[in-house]
Amino acid sequence: MDVFAIVPVKRFENAKTRLSSMLDIDERIHLSLLMLEDTLHTLSMASSLTKVVIVSSDKRAGELATKHGATFVNEETEDGVNSAVALADRYCIKEAADATLIIPHDLPLLDESDISKAQELAQKESHCIVICPSHRYDGTNMLLRKPPSIIATFYDSDSYNMHVKAATSLGIPIKYLFSKSLMYDVDTPEDVFRLIKEGMGTALQSIKFLKSKF
Repeated sequence: MDVFAIVPVKRFENAKTRLSSMLDIDERIHLSLLMLEDTLHTLSMASSLTKVVIVSSDKRAGELATKHGATFVNEETEDGVNSAVALADRYCIKEAADATLIIPHDLPLLDESDISKAQELAQKESHCIVICPSHRYDGTNMLLRKPPSIIATFYDSDSYNMHVKAATSLGIPIKYLFSKSLMYDVDTPEDVFRLIKEGMGTALQSIKFLKSKF
């Protein structure tokens, strides 16, 4: 099964705005760059992935993609996560991907075993989705779609429940993956302080940066 990982990346100036009370814009840009680099490093170790696709309008994301051997799909203009994923979908379908695995770039505890588990759940199905929610059960921290066009995406709008609802309405099998490491993202100051307090992800560049600040 050829699985392409899709990582949609906002322009770094527009990322992590909910951390503006604790980090200025230059610090948020730096954090986002480090998070993407950490994510690309983890994905590069996932030998079960056929290809990693970064989709963004930010050339800096393209430079990091090249550094880590990933494919860069350039957005002409930034028009939200769903538009970015749709653009990446067209590339993946053209390249004959059997499935796509959408991964945000702000999952500091992402592990290659999470990727393997998702693929194992989908392996014997002719069509399905595999989904992991965020720890608040509103966002989607991993979405595998087999085939890539089986459902549209609904990021930024209670996406976990919307993805489940879309698959259910079409009679598509849903495989649930509840991984503590995968469910943890960094959106709010509370998320940051929890990472630092519990000493999670200490080997990552992004977490080292946050620990140096707080």
